Amino acid sequence: MAERAAPVLAGALVALFTGSLTNTIIGIALPTIAGELGGQDQVAWVAAAALLTMTAATPVWGKLADRRGPRPMLLAATALFVVASLVAGLAPSMGWLVAGRALQGAASGGILACANALVAVLVPARERGRYTGWFGLSFGTASVAGPLLGGLLVTPGGPGWRWCFLGVVPVTVVAALLIRLAPDHRPSRPRAPLDHLGAALLALAAGGLVVLLSAGGVAWPWPSPATFALGAAVLLTSLLAVWRELRAVDPILPPRLFRSRTFTIACTTGLLVGTVMFGGIIYLPQFLQVVHGHGAMAAGLLMLPQIGTMIVTSAVTGRLIARTGRWKRFPAAGCALLVAGLAVLAPLSTTTPAWQVAAGMALLGAGTGLTQQVLVLAAQDAVDPGDVGVASSSATFTRTLGGAVGVAAFGALIAARLRADLPAALDAAGLPVTDEAVRRLLGTPAQVAALPPPLADAVRESYTHGLQLVFLATLPIAVLALLAISFVRETALGEAVPAH
Repeated sequence: MAERAAPVLAGALVALFTGSLTNTIIGIALPTIAGELGGQDQVAWVAAAALLTMTAATPVWGKLADRRGPRPMLLAATALFVVASLVAGLAPSMGWLVAGRALQGAASGGILACANALVAVLVPARERGRYTGWFGLSFGTASVAGPLLGGLLVTPGGPGWRWCFLGVVPVTVVAALLIRLAPDHRPSRPRAPLDHLGAALLALAAGGLVVLLSAGGVAWPWPSPATFALGAAVLLTSLLAVWRELRAVDPILPPRLFRSRTFTIACTTGLLVGTVMFGGIIYLPQFLQVVHGHGAMAAGLLMLPQIGTMIVTSAVTGRLIARTGRWKRFPAAGCALLVAGLAVLAPLSTTTPAWQVAAGMALLGAGTGLTQQVLVLAAQDAVDPGDVGVASSSATFTRTLGGAVGVAAFGALIAARLRADLPAALDAAGLPVTDEAVRRLLGTPAQVAALPPPLADAVRESYTHGLQLVFLATLPIAVLALLAISFVRETALGEAVPAH
């Protein structure tokens, strides 16, 4: 079975790589994109739109994989990803680009959910550890390659930012051709129609939460009618989603799955770990560029302690799980390493030595590699074979939701700190203190470096203080993840090939 699954696994890995790459490659290209297409007020949505739709769409893809089989759904997700990449790569305006990125996010959610579900129908539970370890390697490689490739594409004389999107099209087509080699395990025809209302409510609740945390304190003040109105809408939609899932004949997220302690704890821990993981991956490269003055490519290389340990621990963990069938020790150790990494990075300052930053990043990477894919594996093994798709998507959804919430909330935290600190720096420099003047200080790393030294130092100090708050806020979250995983009851992963 493993030999038959090898080319299919290669296709799934390539699809996961391209889906992750477009999220990591975009950051370095944004200043160039904004300069060519205009629409500076929409730049943030180029990154946020994909995160938003990926979070909202993942549970629906998982349910469709259970109802129609993971192979056709993974092929559908890759087809949508190709279309979305063409829309983004050929975008004539910022609005078209945001729309393309939103479609890419929805497709990436399907690739994440259905790739895990496809492996689950091909190999026994114990052997899945080896394969899911490679998935972690794919994500880690994309995290390194994204900034490096983005820097090469947008440098003067390079192919240009459009190839950040167009370049993945032929690679994704090759992935789809490999995925087509998978056997088509079609479940019995579902008796109930798809729960469209439940899917819509879950998407609105998750998307509304991300928008609330992204915009609060940035687009409008936290204590404002807009914040209270959106918060009330998110709460109401969440309650309606729970009510619908409890009553639907075939719910998108079946509440019965949460009767399993292992499944519930795997999803809860994934939510907490996702918050910590994405915070480090997104904001540490900005620290290296804004505060330490490294170029984008150099910052990508300096992330190797985090990405390298993530790749190594993901691969080693998968092999050890395949050999022993035991898995709890890995996320437990991973959460402990996350706590240690955050403790090392919490005292961050503009004068923190490079070895301390590298050590903190290495601990975060190792903790992530020991944790993220193992939790998906545990959730899959805790449910019946007919629920593997929704179990995969639930574990992925909670991790992605945690990441979306973390990126949004911590980004707002850093932005709020900058807006609180920088007026004093402008006043000390004898410049007018206006919102527009503050916004001009919050440019690209190159623009920050070009500021007069007192103002550049003020931006660096303020950004570092904001990042300190991020690490201090994520430290108790990592502790909660460690406590949560300690309550799980481990059972050895099965040897049998899943029945379908």
